[in-house]
Amino acid sequence: MQIKILVTSDVHGYIYPTTYLKRHENRDIGFAKCASVIENVRNESSSDDLTLVIDNGDFIQGSALVDFLVSKNNYQVKKLVETENIIAYDAAVLGNHEFNYGRKYQEKINSHRKHPVLCANILDENDKPYMGKAYEIFEKNGVKVAILGLTTQYIPHWEPQENIRGLKFKSAVQIAKEYVPKLKKLADIVIIAYHGGFATDENGIAIEELTGENEGYELSKIVGIDALITGHQHRKIATFYNGIPVVQPGYAGAQVGLIELEFENNIVTNKSAKLLSMKDIKPNNSVANFLEIDNRDTEDWLDKPVGFLDEGFELTDVAAARLKGHPYVDLMNYFVRMATGVQIVASSLFNNQQPGFAREVTMRDIKANYPFANTFAVLEITGRDLLAALEQTATYWREEKGKVVVAFKNGRQVVPDFNYDIYGGIDYTIDVSQPEGSRITKLCYQGHKILPSEILKIGLSKYRAMGGGDYRMFDTSKIIKESKLEISEIIIQSLAQNERIAPKKLQKNEYSVICK
Repeated sequence: MQIKILVTSDVHGYIYPTTYLKRHENRDIGFAKCASVIENVRNESSSDDLTLVIDNGDFIQGSALVDFLVSKNNYQVKKLVETENIIAYDAAVLGNHEFNYGRKYQEKINSHRKHPVLCANILDENDKPYMGKAYEIFEKNGVKVAILGLTTQYIPHWEPQENIRGLKFKSAVQIAKEYVPKLKKLADIVIIAYHGGFATDENGIAIEELTGENEGYELSKIVGIDALITGHQHRKIATFYNGIPVVQPGYAGAQVGLIELEFENNIVTNKSAKLLSMKDIKPNNSVANFLEIDNRDTEDWLDKPVGFLDEGFELTDVAAARLKGHPYVDLMNYFVRMATGVQIVASSLFNNQQPGFAREVTMRDIKANYPFANTFAVLEITGRDLLAALEQTATYWREEKGKVVVAFKNGRQVVPDFNYDIYGGIDYTIDVSQPEGSRITKLCYQGHKILPSEILKIGLSKYRAMGGGDYRMFDTSKIIKESKLEISEIIIQSLAQNERIAPKKLQKNEYSVICK
């Protein structure tokens, strides 16, 4: 008997084959194309096969379509999960971004799903699985397959308390070790679906800090599991960890994961892991038609002008802007300053595709440059905290043959682009030739050297203010004020209230990266 497990993960509301950076895109992404791939595999499967379809979390948040449904259509994100119903998922797992809209809304959203939502390691006030089910058992021809749902325990590091109040977040490994022996008695095959990834490579060597956010390697070592589904990191993985087939199908519906197990004489005799591409795949008509009007309205909303700027804010070389500064960075820090009311602020260039702003600014431009629905916060910190944050962000760089280049380790960036912060309102220098932890060779504010004990107010995104990106010198206890407006609203308000903003009108970042 063949068991096929089809997996989507981290779709993030990308139903259509577009990033929304331009109108009329047709990229090899999107849930509508995933639905066609799933349908094809189902149709090719034998009537004796057991084919299961699992979503591994982060389905309802992220795209411009979601932003439109939230901000312009009274939180009708339920329409997204109803697209899952069209292709009849067998189960879904909670993702961390499912909590972005709060518990009550999430619970309302999940009530529209016609399949169970699994999560064993997030517990409610009664120490029961928050979504009601830890696992689901499927049976065909007398063969039973158990799917155990788990979610990264790191959610309290990102979400405000009001979104997760009353919930307990346990280690996925700890809970899996409790459930797997029980499930082995109930089922022939046990599969873990984990909305989390890997902090190590296949050999157990660390590739990132071991914080407990990504426990995939430890899960793969648990005796009794037959396959492992992962997500959260947006990586493309189809391999084996400790002899266990593992998939992680990227981001935005770019792949569907497929795990195949041959089960004969009460044992798994063959197993494989692969990723199915969306190349040359046409969108599923039922899914595409369901949200067609909303998608068209989203495109119209994105093209609506919201304000005007002077010239000089377009980005042609994002990597150079990180290294040398740019008026666009000054502009974004200006918006953070408007949101928080403090002088010392920071922002990031999230990826190397950001276009910056032309003279006419549309919602599409805002979403292209700032894809996250962040709000902002003011922290009260010490000079020591600020120095520690700058030293951490400086690990983005390394020296190579007398040049400053982006630091890589084990084939991955040491610091992702979105975790490299550029500060405004202070005068500082990063000397990459110095050892890590001693790279900030100049740090001044309003003409004086910042002392370790000095008390400062800084404005950051709420994500960073809560310690996101493993900036552990920041946390909620240091937040003294919050802005309720998202960045798009702040930009729109700022453009409406001011004459055209020009680079020369902005407070400059006194910022440099050098390699002696």
